[in-house]
Amino acid sequence: MRIWTAIKILCALAVVGIVVLSYFYTLHALGKKVPTTLARYFSAYMPEPAPLVAAPASGNEEHIKMLEQGEMTDIEPGDRAFQVAAELLATGKIATAREKLLFLINYFPSCNSSAAARHILGEMNMDDFLALRNNPNTITYKVARGDSYLGIVAKHQTTIDAMMHLNGYLEMRALQPGDEITLMPLNLRVTIESSRKALTLTHKNVFLKEYPIRQVVAPPAAVLTTKIENKGGIIGTRKITPTMKEYRASKKSITLGKGYFIHTHDPQQDTAARGFHIDPTDAEELALLLRVGNDVEIRP
Repeated sequence: MRIWTAIKILCALAVVGIVVLSYFYTLHALGKKVPTTLARYFSAYMPEPAPLVAAPASGNEEHIKMLEQGEMTDIEPGDRAFQVAAELLATGKIATAREKLLFLINYFPSCNSSAAARHILGEMNMDDFLALRNNPNTITYKVARGDSYLGIVAKHQTTIDAMMHLNGYLEMRALQPGDEITLMPLNLRVTIESSRKALTLTHKNVFLKEYPIRQVVAPPAAVLTTKIENKGGIIGTRKITPTMKEYRASKKSITLGKGYFIHTHDPQQDTAARGFHIDPTDAEELALLLRVGNDVEIRP
């Protein structure tokens, strides 16, 4: 997961780099001051700004005012915060960048950079949340005689998927008294915004990650509060439970109260099932993170 997270962050940073470069080139083209290194680069490899800021036609007062302003007025505060966060990430200041991104999505949720900020922050958060080492959210449990997988995960409010991930299990093996296993209580909250097609996870009231919803079927007319009632998988028409061997290869499905479901989206099949259809990789991750009893809020 760390490799894919790194790739996603690098791709996001590449996009951010293009946006920032375009911003500074616009300033350069308008004759504004930009960092010396960038000014040399623009002069050497890009068109000189003179032709781009030729004198405007007579009577074009708005254009003249724009050239006379000391800074670009169409750059929103949220977008500025995103640029700062990108620079912090590029220089390895991860903790400070995380704070800046969190500030952006909390105070400027509608700005142009909000979606990109949520994506980058979500990947960073999830990489830390599911870390196999030095994870402050995990505990160590010593297996006792008579323990079972279902009993252990129910007692510690976690999932079999999370337990297997944190302990590096590829399959469910016999538990032996005295074995030490790593567990992580999963007290997450789910918020589903039907109109925005977004599913958001929070941990201790702090943003964790956002997932896109590919299709919404029969959204509620008013806000609903419910819980996760069941989890499982589907292979063909068969329902698979988390303790069955075929579960790993199944399409994950999460049952919510009020008759709603979180389904694995399959564009090749009929997706008329009531609920929220998400990408297979996101469904796998949510199956790992969500447990029976987690609070869910469904918004129209």
